[in-house]
Amino acid sequence: MQFIDFKKEHFTRPASSNKFLLDIPRDEIGFAEIDIKQAVDDGQYEEIDYEIVDDLDKVIIKIRNPADIRVNF
Repeated sequence: MQFIDFKKEHFTRPASSNKFLLDIPRDEIGFAEIDIKQAVDDGQYEEIDYEIVDDLDKVIIKIRNPADIRVNF
């Protein structure tokens, strides 16, 4: 399994939404199943509540509060 780490600064918040969004191009992660964890301390990760919008050319991750995350694929 591979992963990519993202910082909370990578998230954007559209004016019309109460959630923060992160777009990941499909060519970076392919079409594998995605699992997302939040960074807590010293390389530890825990479950986080998130939504995924699956598009042909990108994946959009939606969360309530921006956080440092790891996307496993």
